[in-house]
Amino acid sequence: MTEAKLDLIAKLLAKAESTTPEEAEALSEHAERLMLKYGIEQAQIDERRGRLGQGQEQIVNERMLFTGVYAKDLREIGIGVATAFGVVRPLLAEHPPIAALHLIGHESDVRQVQTLTASLQVQAMVAMRDWWVEHRALFVGHRESVRRRARSGFLRGFAVGVMSRIEESRRTVVEESGSGTELVLVSRRRRVDDAVNEIGTVRGRARRGADPGAFAHGHRSGREARTGGTAVARR
Repeated sequence: MTEAKLDLIAKLLAKAESTTPEEAEALSEHAERLMLKYGIEQAQIDERRGRLGQGQEQIVNERMLFTGVYAKDLREIGIGVATAFGVVRPLLAEHPPIAALHLIGHESDVRQVQTLTASLQVQAMVAMRDWWVEHRALFVGHRESVRRRARSGFLRGFAVGVMSRIEESRRTVVEESGSGTELVLVSRRRRVDDAVNEIGTVRGRARRGADPGAFAHGHRSGREARTGGTAVARR
């Protein structure tokens, strides 16, 4: 992907974080589809280069660091985005109090996952704070650990909702790209898996034990995040 296209996607997502819900929805849907379409185009070009015996795109290992009380919950968003894209492997690394996420994949794919994850982190925190203002009365009298668990559960539900939302978009874009696209993506993923096999790290996975009510609200909010669904409104 060219720098100009990456810059366009970054600008679309940045504007989506600071505009009306209606415009944000259109901007984010545009950005997500650009990411998925360009990713498929890059995979097809790379596959042709491989068949011709030419050098293919480099596989990289990029690290994202998450800090703060909800570091591990926000990391779940990165895991979900990478998983939904299908061609990037998320691996965990623990550096307390920092939660680290290694993204293994072809350079253009990893950069897309990083860009979208950064935007969704902002949306998740805004959505969680709005949800907490509306529901904190339900937790009056509970210990702070219980209240924090609820907010944590919302963020983790948000991550799962985002993942399912992007997976649906990806299936649509792949179908629109025509026959043979899925095979190209499988081949691309296989090269990534070969690279990961050389790394002795724990694979990223969803955590369990969230507050069920908060998780459900977060899941719905994540599906409606600004990646093509109904935008999460700021208050």
